[in-house]
Amino acid sequence: MRRYLVLLLAVWACIGLVHAQEISPEIRDLIEQRVEAIAGQLGEDSDVDLSAIGEQLMDRLNDPLDLNHATAQDLADLYMLSDIQVNAIIDHIQRFGKFISIYELQTIDALDLATLEQIRPFVTVRAEGSSRTSLKEMLANGSHEILFRSQVSIQQRKGFIGGGDPFGSPYTDPGGDPLPDVDDPQVMDSLRQNSKVYLGSPWKLYTRYRFRYRRNLSFGITAEKDEGEEFFKGTQPNGFDFYSAHLFLRDVGPVKALALGDYQAQFGQGLVFSSGLSFARKSAYTMNIKRNAEGLTPYASVNENQFLRGAGATLGFGKYWEGTAFISSKKLDGNVSETDTVSGADASEAVFSSFLEDGYHRTTNELRKKHAVDEFIYGGNVRYLRRNWSIGATAAHEEFGGTLQKSSVSPYNQFEFQGSGNSTYGVDWNVLYRNLTWFGEGARSANGGMAGVTGLLVALDKRLSLALQYRDLQRDFQGLYSAAFAESSNPWNERGLYTGLELRPSRKWTFNAYFDQFTFPWLRYQTDGLSNGYEVLGQLTWTPSKKVQLYVRGRKQDKPKNAESVTEGIAPIVPTSQVNYRFNASYKVSKGLTLRTRIETVDFQRGESPVEHGFLIYQDLIHRPSKGRLEFTGRVALFATDSYDSRVYAFESDIPGVFSLPPIYGQGLRWYGMVRWSVARGIDLWARYGSWAYLHQDVVSSGLQEISGDRRSDFKVEMRLKF
Repeated sequence: MRRYLVLLLAVWACIGLVHAQEISPEIRDLIEQRVEAIAGQLGEDSDVDLSAIGEQLMDRLNDPLDLNHATAQDLADLYMLSDIQVNAIIDHIQRFGKFISIYELQTIDALDLATLEQIRPFVTVRAEGSSRTSLKEMLANGSHEILFRSQVSIQQRKGFIGGGDPFGSPYTDPGGDPLPDVDDPQVMDSLRQNSKVYLGSPWKLYTRYRFRYRRNLSFGITAEKDEGEEFFKGTQPNGFDFYSAHLFLRDVGPVKALALGDYQAQFGQGLVFSSGLSFARKSAYTMNIKRNAEGLTPYASVNENQFLRGAGATLGFGKYWEGTAFISSKKLDGNVSETDTVSGADASEAVFSSFLEDGYHRTTNELRKKHAVDEFIYGGNVRYLRRNWSIGATAAHEEFGGTLQKSSVSPYNQFEFQGSGNSTYGVDWNVLYRNLTWFGEGARSANGGMAGVTGLLVALDKRLSLALQYRDLQRDFQGLYSAAFAESSNPWNERGLYTGLELRPSRKWTFNAYFDQFTFPWLRYQTDGLSNGYEVLGQLTWTPSKKVQLYVRGRKQDKPKNAESVTEGIAPIVPTSQVNYRFNASYKVSKGLTLRTRIETVDFQRGESPVEHGFLIYQDLIHRPSKGRLEFTGRVALFATDSYDSRVYAFESDIPGVFSLPPIYGQGLRWYGMVRWSVARGIDLWARYGSWAYLHQDVVSSGLQEISGDRRSDFKVEMRLKF
């Protein structure tokens, strides 16, 4: 911590040099709402970092997108326009020429007033001129950002006995049994060696420096230590457990993109290759079924797996062609089961049973699995782009310094990848004609497995839009870096047809709905037979004014699973249904005060078992005055669920860079409060305290994360400097 304080004081001495653009509370509200909407498309995957989305919108706020030079990808990256609306803007330019004024957007039927108001701060119309910027100008006019963040659990967890209790709330055994004598050095050494305690402190630390000029230049260094990991001692003599650095250039001379260090790569609809964040879930934004892959992008997050480490470049060839090549080499965590010596050679090859993706290195056992598997990736993409259509081809190969051999091969997973290397390749396309878009991708893996998706987006009327998507993902398709818009989290063993619509009968009313029917041609986890199901959603939104928005939503999912409590023979497959109902209201009491209310219920039933119920109600208060240095965001929630199966998810406001979508189950009270203090221009501090209070529980969590008692609380603090 001393190193942190010295660096903090040094930076604080530079306050006089700090300058940054002030962001209005309304714009911050809008950006937060867009991030929450994107969170809905991630489903139950809450272990992701969406800070890059917010930063991207902030970049566009500081440097609005020129509509006359914008590509379809640029418009999609605003996360505020559907593909139909993006196509309508591109089509308008092609038919009538470049925009003269931003107010010309009002003549496009696909853009309603609410959408125009949302995108207005992020777009502009500039005079004719080159959109290219010299590297010298980028370096001279870029901005610097430094972040410091820390968080800690208030109650001591079981893994920190013998130390790591900064708030005087020690762990006690729920059953009253005595704890080990942690004052005895030999006892503590035994606990550490046998992974019975964490090796490091309970503080989670994060720091980042980043230099950026618009979206053209980015350089950054990121470092993180999880709770329980050592820091500048023992197994971590170099300080942080995870370091990441990147240099990224865009639109410099003939180079459309250049990535060095850590980066991400996404192409087509994601079937061949897609590293990083993938919006593959259905949501109330029923038109968002088409992926808009960005190609190469910089990486500045802390997930220790969802990135490439090496180099990549995209070059333009002539007027219509562009090509991308990328290469990556890094180490992954894995369960190494044995080492086989190759007879007659001085070589050995590790055999590992699985990859580990949590990034934790807190105990002796976890450290043994750290960086146990070498990963080498190379690939490329070639694309031909015309005004109204494009076609691309992608190929990628992954090679491991060992052989993946699952410890348990069951009938349901016998077609999944095993081995030391895999290749995928395929073709994707996108065709725009007036108010219609046709897109898709076909892919093949090295073992011969095939996968394909295709879809249509069409504006039938200025008030009615339709989305159709068909997918056929064979059971033996193997894509380690593949993603697809589908029911399953993995893009294989599924066929489905999605139909979505969006109806805007007036400026105040919007109705969204989808019906997705799917079949699974082979067995699945907890489903020992061929099965099929469906999911249907409907949402009605009323926006009577800029200050008020209400919506009601209903969703039902039916997906068969094995029956429970079967002691002999093969478990029969029984219907498993889940029904969610939600009411949500957001209303501005005054210019700086917003209230949000949500009520949600869940009914879950598996076969003939009793229906399990879940319930959540919360009230948010957001105080963001247009003048003043203090802001406050808070929530109080009551919840009650019969089981984990009837859990509820609710997005939470958090400090920048932290994405919070926790599963809510059990019975109790959830509350949090967050304060932002704008110390000076370009200097901001955040502090957040949150707590869970459970009924009928004397222990929270399990294993080394166990907390004695009925409460679980955490504290987070962050400082951001921009200059």
